[in-house]
Amino acid sequence: MLRSIVAASAAVVALSAGAFAQDSTISVGVERADFDGLSLDSVAFRGAHFFNETFGVEGQLNIGVGDDTVRFLGTDVDVSQNWGAGVFAVARTGGEGFNLLGRLGYVHTDIEADVAGFSESEDDGALAAGVAAEWYLDERNGVRLDYTYADFDDSVSIFGISYVRRLGG
Repeated sequence: MLRSIVAASAAVVALSAGAFAQDSTISVGVERADFDGLSLDSVAFRGAHFFNETFGVEGQLNIGVGDDTVRFLGTDVDVSQNWGAGVFAVARTGGEGFNLLGRLGYVHTDIEADVAGFSESEDDGALAAGVAAEWYLDERNGVRLDYTYADFDDSVSIFGISYVRRLGG
């Protein structure tokens, strides 16, 4: 299942840069995932392709860039995100300069915990839904703000900001 998600995400990113570029975007930005009392940062790479004015698909790959420390049984535990991947169905409304987006999909991530020289890694997947707003500064370049909710064992709120580039056309 995990390989399928990563492959599908990479395929959407690749297709966005290829033959379907007339209504596709790529983006890079930062995200913060807030787990109950724990915040993890990552760099997010996205590719999206829209089949018409309203509906499309989006793939996302995340690489963790920081860690957070939690106290567990009197001991500090360093927690970090190694990577994450997601595939979403996307709907948008708006126009050339501004879009609102809704997305529904599946995410998978790998989290690592380090304590007293020992390290443990675990990966998990979850359904996810989110909203975003894109503002375009010109025909091709824009900024996107995101909020995504993921339903892991604990709920996770993910906030992001990214640079968006329209391809083709």
